[in-house]
Amino acid sequence: MRKMILSLLGFGFVSFLLAQNLVSYAGNNGREGFYDILQLSDGTWLVGGYSTDLNWIDPSIPRTELELPPAVSNQNGSNQYGLLLHLSTDLANILRVVHFPLGGVENVRFIKITNIPGTATGDVFLSGDTEDSKANNGGYFIARLNGNFVDEPPTAVLYARPIWAEGEIKRNHPWDVGNDSRVVYLRGQTHDYDWSAMHQLNPEGERTTVEHWRTHWQVAGGEYYGQASEHPSGVAALSHSGMVFKRGNRCNFRSHKQADYEAILDDGNGSTKQGTWPLDAFFTGPCTPGSGPTAGPGYTGYRTGATSVYGPASIAIDRRNNDLYVGMNIKSVLPSGLPDFEPAVIAFNAEGALRWWSRLYHEIDPNSGDYLNSTPDQYIDALAIDYAQSLSEATLVVNARSHGNNTENFWEGNTLAANPSATAFQNRFTGTSGNIHLSWLGKLQLNDGAIVQSTYVGEYPEGSNNYGSTFTDENLLGWPNPNSGWPSLNTTRLGRNNLKVTSDGSVCILGLGRRTITTANAHQQMPLPENGETGTWNRFARVYAPDFSVPLYSSLLTGMWDLQTGQGGNNTELYGIWKATDGIVVVGRHLAQNNQALGNDIPIENIPAWGSGSAQNESAILAYLRADNLVNTDDGPSGQALPISLIDFRVRRVSANQVELKWSTAIEQNSHYFALERSIDGQSWREFAQLLAAQESAQVRNYLSQDFTAPATRAFYRLRVVDLDGSYRFGPIREVNPWSVGNDLVLFPNPLQEGLLYLQWDQPADIDQIEVYDLRGRIQAVIVADTTLSHLQLDLSFLPKGSYMIKATGPQQNWQRRLLRW
Repeated sequence: MRKMILSLLGFGFVSFLLAQNLVSYAGNNGREGFYDILQLSDGTWLVGGYSTDLNWIDPSIPRTELELPPAVSNQNGSNQYGLLLHLSTDLANILRVVHFPLGGVENVRFIKITNIPGTATGDVFLSGDTEDSKANNGGYFIARLNGNFVDEPPTAVLYARPIWAEGEIKRNHPWDVGNDSRVVYLRGQTHDYDWSAMHQLNPEGERTTVEHWRTHWQVAGGEYYGQASEHPSGVAALSHSGMVFKRGNRCNFRSHKQADYEAILDDGNGSTKQGTWPLDAFFTGPCTPGSGPTAGPGYTGYRTGATSVYGPASIAIDRRNNDLYVGMNIKSVLPSGLPDFEPAVIAFNAEGALRWWSRLYHEIDPNSGDYLNSTPDQYIDALAIDYAQSLSEATLVVNARSHGNNTENFWEGNTLAANPSATAFQNRFTGTSGNIHLSWLGKLQLNDGAIVQSTYVGEYPEGSNNYGSTFTDENLLGWPNPNSGWPSLNTTRLGRNNLKVTSDGSVCILGLGRRTITTANAHQQMPLPENGETGTWNRFARVYAPDFSVPLYSSLLTGMWDLQTGQGGNNTELYGIWKATDGIVVVGRHLAQNNQALGNDIPIENIPAWGSGSAQNESAILAYLRADNLVNTDDGPSGQALPISLIDFRVRRVSANQVELKWSTAIEQNSHYFALERSIDGQSWREFAQLLAAQESAQVRNYLSQDFTAPATRAFYRLRVVDLDGSYRFGPIREVNPWSVGNDLVLFPNPLQEGLLYLQWDQPADIDQIEVYDLRGRIQAVIVADTTLSHLQLDLSFLPKGSYMIKATGPQQNWQRRLLRW
């Protein structure tokens, strides 16, 4: 424990109020989890998940139960609610609960909307798990709601369709929706002996025909191979279309003509490949629909594996033109006879015609022209459209995964033919730990599949070696640069079908890592390897710059573990992420064992009224993580600059009839004024003052106002933020207790860089001691004060870079503030 000397100062003070995080649990000792989150065009939020009961939600909040058609069966389910929460713009209040009948489905896993990012919210679609047999189409369901929460709340599902799914398809829910409310989805098995296929639903939820898909089922029975419009009896004779991911005579992902089979094409990264379709490489020639052949090996020496079903994994639809992108992998056999898995990303136009495909590695050596083999197992885990550029320059973001290392693996971030100046955060698969899973991110041009950016995502193991030089970027806190040495890496998996791309092309991911690299602006950090402290397996959230050159933000969300033993962490799962105007919002769950919370709690901050400060059992996690370098108004509602970006709002009672209101803004565009409103019951509101906005963009502004007619009883306060055109939105609700006299504490500077931290109270405060904690609860310093203070200076230069809590205690009041040390 470090002893310190206090220095009392008198100085002018200018407070810079940092944006505060919101990190909370939800639930009441049952089982709750959140799976997905998105922001609507009015700034409110939708969260999807499950709960064993709804008792933790205030019964006065409007509730709607959605009926399910009999076809959706969940006979082997867990008797819980699949639910949607409609939350306020600041996530502090639940506005509405929409749920399915108890036991009707397992959860709500994914929420998707038909509009392009930055435009008015369109139709809302969702999916969730079901537990039932293949005969009952057990697996997952897709539903369309009759309201989008912005124009009107939903009261029913327009349709809910059950989808038979097993294995990876059930786990991943591979589907997406276009701007025409048509859904493309995958069903079936992966890498097994049944089958899997891709289908399209029309806006009414019925399977429909797609002109250029290669298998069509006829109304009278049987299958037809060819363009739908060329069927002898016309399209009306066809029931629906599909692309079948199964070895056999349908030949859906193979060339039908010799010239197409022999075609030499651009591979997207300075070399060539053979074959118009991705499965040509595994067979001796083209495939005639209905007859074969199916012999191998192909021209690269590969052949397909014994199991008959390939592995479709992900779907993304470009909502500008409804072009379709599909990720899959093929179970294969190397020339040596060893098993292998090979990836492919395939692009179709809106009518189902093939546009291009990519293997994500070189099939033909760009120098020698020899055929190459890539021995690691490789998989596609997620796809997402990057809308940051115009359609002609836009990219598809690919999250893939490699099991094992090889010279010919996923394309490295510094060897890109279309972008020779590219430098990735992590260029390669390094170290000697070969039998692990490493993730990879790449950006492929939508028009031709050429790769323009990529990076590996591989975190360190406990006790790695051969570290290179450290980063000079202060936000990276002195972490080793993975491109400068040859460190061992550990398994790092990213969330399946869980990529998000921001308005400027930054990429948001959720991952599983061991010694995960975190940034200085993180909510929860991993100790540097050089500190000699034990890490833990963890789930993390990260935002990469558009070119993958650096993480702008990287934070753990796991139990606060013991730094000596590593115990207490590795107890969360993160499923959903969304980029907000000034940060990211993440949802997931804290795990349980034997009906008890597993491990320690995550660091909690600013719990909303409906939240909880501890995990009682299997508890849902909601985290709003803010950072200055993530501020971008184009990521806000409707892609328009908010009239005000509110980063702080606090109230305190000064006397029986006087309440002080303080707030700060990070961005002001088109803003007019603040209307200050008060309520006695939290329901009926009255405006008591107005304050003009500064109307200055990209500058932090601090505001102060007083309510001199405050009631002596309990009261509630909120801001109504009014734009120049008269539109408005509400800020968070704050409460003051009756006859409560407050005294606020502010830290400056925060973040702290030089070492001297100043504490200032609004009024002289009677202080016993001040404690400094890291976010895992370890005491870094204790200062015994036993005096009355207005200002205080602390020398904290000894603290390593990271996040800390400053706790000041006295006989009448306690204060706790978060400090960043850069």
